[in-house]
Order: sequence, then C-alpha cells, then structure tokens
Amino acid sequence: MELLTNPITWFLVAIVVVAVIETKRNKNRSPKSSEPNKTSSTSKPKRARTSKGEFVADDPTTPKNEAWEGGKAPKKTATKKTAKKKVAKKKVARKRTTKKSAS
Repeated sequence: MELLTNPITWFLVAIVVVAVIETKRNKNRSPKSSEPNKTSSTSKPKRARTSKGEFVADDPTTPKNEAWEGGKAPKKTATKKTAKKKVAKKKVARKRTTKKSAS
C-alpha cells in the first residue's frame, strides 16, 4: 500500500506512459525522406511572372493560359451575398387635435 501512495511512484509511471505514447506516435509517422515529392498539381496555383517579376498576361488566341504556371487558372469561388439590413421606419408623431363640441 505504501508503494501506491508514494508520489515518486506516480511520477515514474507518468514518465513511462508518456514514453510509450511517443514511441507509438513515431512508429505511425513516416520519415520525411520517404515521402513522395509533391507535384505542382496538388499545390496552390501560382501566377506566372517575367524575369523582372511582373505578372504575365494571358494570350486569348492560344488554348493554354499563360498567366498561370501549369496553364490552368484556379476555379472561381462563389461569393456569399450578404442580406441587406431591414431599416425600420420611424413613426411620425401626429399632432392631437381636440374636437370642438358644438354648443
């Protein structure tokens, strides 16, 4: 019973548990050298540039898009339309008129 109540025992158990978890994580991960090289098709499209660093324009007479590296432009995403806020009209205060009694 004294062994379970000793704080040093709990500390050593925690260290062993952390070490076991880290070794399992390292087995699941593959080293970076064995990963296949990423191709440009999976990365984000980049704009083509001239030697001065300026953007290259697309030539519409050719089927290839010269403005983008790889020849394909990224797909356009739809933008969300924001709903217009409804503005409540202010009520106009009417003047109260007293009725004149016919006497």
